[in-house]
Formats: sequence, structure tokens, C-alpha cells
Amino acid sequence: MKFIKLISWFVLPLSLSVLANDASDDNGAASRSNSAITQQQGNSLVAALTNDYNETPDYCGNGSPAFLCSGITFRGNKPGNYHVWNPSPNAINTGGVSFSYLRKDSKYTRLAYGYDSGYIIYQIFGAPQGKRDLDYLCFFPIDADSNRRNYNGCGENVDYKGSSRSCDQQNIYTASEWKSHYYDTHGDKHHHQCSFNLRETAPSDTSRNFSEGIKSMAKISSESFGTQNELRLAVWPQNIGRELPIQAFFYTADSGYNGRNEAQSYQKDFYQTTGIAIPVIKMKLPDNKNQDAQFLFTMSDQGI
Repeated sequence: MKFIKLISWFVLPLSLSVLANDASDDNGAASRSNSAITQQQGNSLVAALTNDYNETPDYCGNGSPAFLCSGITFRGNKPGNYHVWNPSPNAINTGGVSFSYLRKDSKYTRLAYGYDSGYIIYQIFGAPQGKRDLDYLCFFPIDADSNRRNYNGCGENVDYKGSSRSCDQQNIYTASEWKSHYYDTHGDKHHHQCSFNLRETAPSDTSRNFSEGIKSMAKISSESFGTQNELRLAVWPQNIGRELPIQAFFYTADSGYNGRNEAQSYQKDFYQTTGIAIPVIKMKLPDNKNQDAQFLFTMSDQGI
């Protein structure tokens, strides 16, 4: 089913307010009076992200997959010899880009590869006008070594042919079935696991697939809290920064100045390349299962 782009009532006021860059609100900007980012913009962003994190629906209001209207979709990264928002050479080779999905009911304590920074994209139902709708392909409840899988990183792993195919190809549709399959190996469970199909052309119910994928994390919570999940999106063309639905650049709270410097480098590069000012925020992942992620904004974190 083609996803119909509707704006949910809880996303619209906050997500659109992030776009505001009202120079009349100089609260907290005294130390950065020449910044392209305002305190109001940062405050609105934090409120939007906190709201999106706390919303935990099984489906969006019209029955669409919940990633379209809730949660935080982000990509961890590090500075390299290409714009951070462009698909990496490895992503181009595999035909897919790896993101993580963070929500109150799908949380974890670290980023992939120990990254300290990256960027957050808008939910499709909350993105500003004129931004590209990225194609969601599949969801793995825990990191899946997608670089060694076919079918855009959603299919079988080279070391586990057959058993690591997409879940719907194996008639696996529920969290309980996924868990049984996950543990049904004497080898590497991450590589053996199957992905929940999120393609618009999927033969199965993508809304249910994503909901069951999130519930699968809870089925293996002792593992999933320590290792991020993996959400695969299709590659997009190079150098289309102005079209991309980038909501924020971030660094992790425990990375200190190193992470902040990385996030500021993305912010500066994006601003110089596109003319669009995107805030830098600090993201604090939970240290234990009773804590929640936090999103923090300060003017001193802004590099532009």
C-alpha cells in the first residue's frame, strides 16, 4: 500500500515550529548573537523530539506503519571525505543505508560502531513541504550485519543462506515467531536473524511487520538494550541536501567535545552547502532500562 502523507495532530505543531528561525526571540542567544540558530528553534526541536520519543503507537492514525508518525530515526556516523548526508560508498554498494530507530519502547544504550555523532531525519508524516520521502525497506530488531546481506541489506547473510532470508519469506510474522527463529541457531544470531519487510510493495502487512519488529526487541531485551536495532532505507542520489528531511545533527552526551566537534562539522558543512541552518543537539541515551533518552539544546553547541 502506498503510504498516504497525512500530518498527525501531535506531530504538526511541534515539527513545523522547528522550522521557525525567529530573530525576535533572543532568549539565551546573548553569547551567540550572530548565530544562524535561535533558542526558539532549539526549544521547539527538543519538544518535538521528546514528544516523538514518548509516543508509542502500534500504528499511525490511518493504520500506516508507526515509524511514519512516531519515534526517532537517526544515523550514526563520523566525519569522512564525503558529505555526511550523502550515502556512503558502502551504502551505494549494498543499495541501502542503515539507520537506527529510537522510542520509549525500543531503547538502547549505544550507537552502532561506537559512533559519537550523526543526524536525525523527520518522520514522513511530520516532514516540511518540499522534502523527499525516503524509502523504508526493512527493520531488524537488533544489529544485523546488513553489509553482508543481499536485497539492499534486508535479505540473506552470505554465511546463513536460506535461514536469514526476509521474515515474510519464511512465514515469520510475529514477535514470538521471530524470537524462536532468532535463537534457532548454534551460530551468530545477529547474522541468522530475519528482517521485517517494510517495502511499499511487500506481500505482507508492513504496519504489522514494524509493530511486531518493535515487540521483538522486548522479547530479547537483555540483548537489545545493549545493541542498537537496524532500519534499512534505500539509497538516495548524491548531493541533494536541500531535499533531504534532516531534522537535527546530534552528538552523544558521553562523547564530550569530540562528539560535539563532529556534529558541528556536519552543521557547518550543511549550512555552507545548502544555506539551511539545522540545529545541533546533545542526545543522552539511557544507562539502564528504567531511564529514557533525553534531547538537549544549548546555544553554545551551535557551530554556525
